[in-house]
Amino acid sequence: MAFNPRVVVFGGTGHFGARICRRLAREPGLELIITSRSAERANQLTTELHGQVAKVSGAAVDQEAPGLADRLRELDPAVVIHTAGPYQGQDYCVAQACIDAGCHYVDLADGREFVAGFPALDGAAKDAGVVLVSGASTLPGISSAVVDQLRGRFHTIERIETSIAPAHQTPRGLGTVRAVLSYCGAPFQTLRDGEWRTIHGWQDLRWQRYPSLGRRLSGACDVPDIALFPDYVPGVRTVSFHAALEAPWEQLGLWMMASLTRIGFVRDWVKFAPGFSKMSERFIRLGSQRGGMRVTLRGTAADGGELVHHWDLVAERNHGPEVPCTPAIVVTKQLLDGRLSKPGAIPCLGLFTVDELMAQLKAFDVTTRVN
Repeated sequence: MAFNPRVVVFGGTGHFGARICRRLAREPGLELIITSRSAERANQLTTELHGQVAKVSGAAVDQEAPGLADRLRELDPAVVIHTAGPYQGQDYCVAQACIDAGCHYVDLADGREFVAGFPALDGAAKDAGVVLVSGASTLPGISSAVVDQLRGRFHTIERIETSIAPAHQTPRGLGTVRAVLSYCGAPFQTLRDGEWRTIHGWQDLRWQRYPSLGRRLSGACDVPDIALFPDYVPGVRTVSFHAALEAPWEQLGLWMMASLTRIGFVRDWVKFAPGFSKMSERFIRLGSQRGGMRVTLRGTAADGGELVHHWDLVAERNHGPEVPCTPAIVVTKQLLDGRLSKPGAIPCLGLFTVDELMAQLKAFDVTTRVN
């Protein structure tokens, strides 16, 4: 079979999709097709990237329209990167269309149910001879790479605690705002001290300390790691995730909104996402351009003593959004060069190393360290 260098990016003009397209356009030998529901928007970004190393074109594609598999057959990609979130509440229609069209699939999903349930497509993907990867983003893509980097230092791992602290000045796409609001007050199960307990989105407030960022107030969110890590790291007794906004008043506002959901005053904040998105842009200059991420592993060393390791990432100059884009780029390259070739539908667990991640981020002001 002849090598096919064609990559289609769904949502290619969006918050994360455009970043991925700009980076893939620098790849020699690649054919990049930028898609959007609007042909005009797709062509605008195509024009911006004209003259880059890759061959770039645009196309109008509506992922929710009938006949998506037929449209993919017309475009004939080797890989489809699905960036059109939020994934909370989405079905697997794009992934199924890739199966039907015989092409590989990668997404940036961070919805717990979406990623954890993704192996339901495994049999169909194997029959079609394609690879489908869900969650090729910060969670569980990067978090699992960190766990793999550090797990050899432990005899047992008992706690995995992850938190993300975005820069206040980072632009917020509407899909991101919708995802943030989808957790607000929603109950979910989390593993604590060996027991599954119910907590609520954007509550369970706690202070987090980050190198170069200082202390930030954080709230709990429902993410794929909580469902996947108990099997990925046998014996772990606690898995948690918190997000720490830079402005404490925003964090407290989300806590209050979550409380209103819990008492039944507002059932769904997502419908207010356009208004919140516009309002957040008005206050975007009130914070910094510095964000970060921390993964903490706690357990025992070979001698039985307590062992704690913190893996920290710091992103300066508003380069933070490049971080969740990078796993999809790494996995796409693996699919194109054949390093990832075993058919199936899998979460993005252990598919790349931290070194591979950072190699793709060397053009950006992003650093990591282990404490």
